Amino acid sequence: MELDGSWFIDKKTKRTVLFKGVNLGAGTKLPIGIPSHERDGFWVDYDRRVNFVGRPFPLHEADEHLQRLVNYGFNLLRFVVTWEAIEHEGPGIYDEAYLDYVVKLLKKCQEYQLQVYIDPHQDSWSRHCGGSGHPGWTLALAGFNPLHFSETNAAIVHNLYPDPANFPKMIWNTNYQKLAASTLFTLFFAGKTYAPKCIVNGIHVQDYLQQHYYRCFEKVAQVIHENGLENTCVIGYDTMNEPGHGYLSIPDLTKLNQEDTDFKMGLMPTAYQGMLLGSGIATEVENWEFKWNGPKKSGHVVIDPGKVMAWFTPDEQEEANATFGWKRDPGWTPGCIWALHGVWDKSARKILLPNYFATDPNTGNLTDYSPYWIDYIEKYAASLRTIHHDAILFVQPPVLACPPKIPTSLKRIVYAPHWYDGLTLVKKKWCSYNVDFINLNRGKYGTGPLRFLRALRVGEKAIRQCFVDQLSTIKREGLENVGDYPCIFGEIGIPYDLEADSSSSSSIWGWFSSFFMSVSNKAHMGEPNSAQNKAMDASINALEKNILNYSLWNYTPDNSPQWGDLWNGEDLSIWQSSGTNNLSSIATHSTSSSATVAAIEMDSKFMASTDSFKQLISGENVRDILSLHRPHPQVTSGTPLKIDFVPPTESTCASFEYVLKQDTRCEGPTEIYVPSCHFPCPPQVEVSTGTWKVNVVNDTYWILLWWMDEEEVEEAKLNLKGISFVQH
Repeated sequence: MELDGSWFIDKKTKRTVLFKGVNLGAGTKLPIGIPSHERDGFWVDYDRRVNFVGRPFPLHEADEHLQRLVNYGFNLLRFVVTWEAIEHEGPGIYDEAYLDYVVKLLKKCQEYQLQVYIDPHQDSWSRHCGGSGHPGWTLALAGFNPLHFSETNAAIVHNLYPDPANFPKMIWNTNYQKLAASTLFTLFFAGKTYAPKCIVNGIHVQDYLQQHYYRCFEKVAQVIHENGLENTCVIGYDTMNEPGHGYLSIPDLTKLNQEDTDFKMGLMPTAYQGMLLGSGIATEVENWEFKWNGPKKSGHVVIDPGKVMAWFTPDEQEEANATFGWKRDPGWTPGCIWALHGVWDKSARKILLPNYFATDPNTGNLTDYSPYWIDYIEKYAASLRTIHHDAILFVQPPVLACPPKIPTSLKRIVYAPHWYDGLTLVKKKWCSYNVDFINLNRGKYGTGPLRFLRALRVGEKAIRQCFVDQLSTIKREGLENVGDYPCIFGEIGIPYDLEADSSSSSSIWGWFSSFFMSVSNKAHMGEPNSAQNKAMDASINALEKNILNYSLWNYTPDNSPQWGDLWNGEDLSIWQSSGTNNLSSIATHSTSSSATVAAIEMDSKFMASTDSFKQLISGENVRDILSLHRPHPQVTSGTPLKIDFVPPTESTCASFEYVLKQDTRCEGPTEIYVPSCHFPCPPQVEVSTGTWKVNVVNDTYWILLWWMDEEEVEEAKLNLKGISFVQH
């Protein structure tokens, strides 16, 4: 794969590749047999004996799942792996059975011509911190006992929550700000600066953690290299999923972030209060709720850990040292690392250095997270490229943050931000209003509370344009700061467990009442007016309007009607089994046109039959929403200029328009994936120039090949007309 400015280019044919991808998948965050809602199996022997072989699915199911993803038109997988899955047993001990499983699964991906980039996934550091990703021994190294995180509010952990069925939606994200994850991210990125006493086996804990992380993913790159999967299947590596800042740049440890756009939910101790609680000291903290215009404080709550500490006792720390072969420097004693470094006095219960992380204690300069993060990705890239020499680096800064300037010395990179419609994600509703959050956060609407009203968008049309505008801003920031490289949204998606809402109401009262109540909308998920269909179409439309590559979050084969993706109550999987299996086998068929403008009338048997729509409602996937099925130009003989898909409704036929600028240096036709459910064969096709042909057909999709005339064309158009939705 070549990179040419903002585009991925097929090295052989010089055609532009536009990636429509999916994350495979959320289930890979979890070991076999330990979903996040179950206590059994959590933190047993430092979680050294966990097993990830078969996540996201067993090898004998690979053909079923990969064929399904191909049928959806995906040509890229963001392939989720975790540090824990590879190196859970202890530092430098790799799970060879899991690596063998990964290789075999990647070979299957290669068979289905799916391109892959590896995602070293984490959320708020690890499962033990209420997220996912990094191995249990990293917490033991820092001196933490995760079994006490609930009492001390060091993390909100679903496995330890007393009522897992009512675990608050999206509250896991607040763990980035709590003691456990904040400490570990600080140690990982900037420990040498802020925790110089933390030395183990003769090296600083920052170097110890980073070196093991680099070597772990070097090991992944090595087995990929040895099995001939480099570039033929695996094109590159993400830097680290949604990295955290830790405590870096906090101006005052006794105060919460004063930005009213900062995510707050539930019990929200300040950094200092988190340190008190972690040491077993009862503390009063703020409680927050999420409203239409963001988080709002609702009161105060006293948390009393009952003298339980989040940190190891001396005996527990000695046991961990013996288990993993660690010899700590004498200056690294058990207990709170930050009390050890003079940030606060435990005996006096007093903050000593409230602005400790606001400046560099060695230079006095203001703390900036970016240089620490850039230093990490430069070393990470150098490590991987000792094996996969031309690996593409998918650069991902902290979620929703504007990326820092990336050094020009770092080559073959892709900007890989994430974006979700936060209002829908947190409220679990597709509302009749939304907020232009990215541009609000970037200061477009000025200051003061009125800026929320300026950023408010009311009505379907305004909401959809708001999404387009936000993704446009993120894309522009990448070009300005990362460089003239492609942009791919590594994660974007919707929660499928949406409540009914009044978004279809056009009256002023209907809009106003939507702030306070929910009006029943009984549209089936597979129908045009369902909340899920509207939300997904708005997100993918924003990607297409900006001509962006993307990988949806996510495909979870064992998604559950009760527990969703089996992780923290999230339910974003595009798949949930209905218990049937109707996978299509590939057949070939050819229909072509030699005219410059061509149209073919629908065959009556296709017009009379609505089996493809019926499958959306009653088929194997209970969440097979209409807007997931959309034409996609997989490779283009030139430069994409415009993508416009209109999904079908009862009164409107599906339509698709694609505009490109021809490049005569390209070899081969433009290839467009077309879903049969909206555009049955034989198709209605109209092109402004050139000829077209239907090359591959099964009962799920077909491929449209479009050749240009020999003379270069500045603007070539293709239009498809499909069928309308028929209610069953």
